[in-house]
Amino acid sequence: MSYGAPVGGFPSPQPAPARPRAAALPGLAVLLLLNLLIELSMLAFDLNREGADYLPTALGFTYDHVVAAPVGFFSGSAATCGALLVLIIGAFSGGGWVRGGGTVLLLTNAYVSASVVIAQLSGDAESRHAFSSPATPNLWLNVGQLTEVLIAIVFALVVLSTRRPAGTGAPVGYAPPQGGGYLPQQGGYLPQGDYPPPNDYAAQGGYLPAPTGQPQPGYAPQVQQPPFPPAPPAQPAQPPAPNYGYPPRPQDAPPTG
Repeated sequence: MSYGAPVGGFPSPQPAPARPRAAALPGLAVLLLLNLLIELSMLAFDLNREGADYLPTALGFTYDHVVAAPVGFFSGSAATCGALLVLIIGAFSGGGWVRGGGTVLLLTNAYVSASVVIAQLSGDAESRHAFSSPATPNLWLNVGQLTEVLIAIVFALVVLSTRRPAGTGAPVGYAPPQGGGYLPQQGGYLPQGDYPPPNDYAAQGGYLPAPTGQPQPGYAPQVQQPPFPPAPPAQPAQPPAPNYGYPPRPQDAPPTG
């Protein structure tokens, strides 16, 4: 059995749909960048007080130079800055893993910052007084710690509010041809218009269900040709007619003397 050429030609293979991009990555990258700037500002303050000799302390090699301030830049802060740089690059590159990784990092850092602030406010009168006096640098450094806590909370809320429910998104597979075409699996043409929702087998990469409804304009189904009439029965063989063939040969006459 053969088929004629479909109306509009055979459909061209459709590329697989692109992987959906993770949501809110530019906004999350901005929050990560703000947190990095706060960490670097603390490093700049410590370097301004102690000079370049503070770098070994900032990297965790020694603790010979410690700034007299409620907050300082130490080895944990250096590790946080390195992780923030990786997350920022990943966010601008479209990496969806930034959502989970950034949430864990910022919430952990926020816990440390909040514990430092709570320890000052819950201490004795001198500790509470040192929280905001002098305003530079104590108050500004503590405001930076509170800002990091706020950034972590906003980051986590954005990730939760833009999370895709499970099971959404188009399945990756063969896309139906646009504008109608021919499906050899079904043995017919695919009309234009809406298609019924695919069943479970089609969603797993099987055949597309046959379209329902009236054919749309541009659909030209193949017309079934009527069967040919049966051949007449063969005629029986007829006996040969008389005198069929060459005439009989006369008898040879006797020789005459």
